[in-house]
Amino acid sequence: MEGWGNERLFWALGALFIVFGIYSGFRRRKLAKSEHTVTGEILRYEELPDTGLNRGSTGINYHPVVRFKTASGIVEHVSRVGSSMRSQTSGGQVKVHYNPEDPSMFEMLNDSDTLRKQTLPIVVGVVFLALGAALSF
Repeated sequence: MEGWGNERLFWALGALFIVFGIYSGFRRRKLAKSEHTVTGEILRYEELPDTGLNRGSTGINYHPVVRFKTASGIVEHVSRVGSSMRSQTSGGQVKVHYNPEDPSMFEMLNDSDTLRKQTLPIVVGVVFLALGAALSF
């Protein structure tokens, strides 16, 4: 049974990634149905410095500035999450889930997040499970 630890590691990592992907999917569906999820508009992008940890980093992250309506009125906030590319054009519509006590804490629910937070972890998990199965033979 030499190498038994390697198979277990791949099985555990695979299961962990799959559980994370499934959890993200359920969480996204729950947020989308919340009364604090509204349609917002991307007004522009703020260019903020990137930490430079990513390979091929341009040194700039684009953070969308989003306007959306809350129970207390219309607000405008910069997203805490940015990327090296502008995912949508200014003026584009996006689903926004916000904290009613502090609307500056919001999360955009867009399709690129579905790929990154749900689909990709499940695919990586299946790959790890396959590697674990291959090592067990």
